[in-house]
Amino acid sequence: MANATQEYPKIDPKKTKQLISTLGELVEKHNFDEAWTIAGQLNSILKEQAENLNGAEYSALEGIIKSFYSLNEQYKKFSQRTYAFARKANDVAS
Repeated sequence: MANATQEYPKIDPKKTKQLISTLGELVEKHNFDEAWTIAGQLNSILKEQAENLNGAEYSALEGIIKSFYSLNEQYKKFSQRTYAFARKANDVAS
């Protein structure tokens, strides 16, 4: 009979810190596509390793992920507005 709960390997704090650092660097460079992938990896760690994180670690990781997703949404809206502005300016100039 299969075990009802899946066992995940213990969280690697070094890897998690490296992913968070990489996420920050990518956002700083406005590379939101790659940052999205890293945020997804961090989100997986959060979900799969929740029981292995203490309250402070969980809150910190959750905060980073939520902040990134919020910032990414704002960035997408800004990009759309920038594109619309550029189109309008080009229409006026023609």
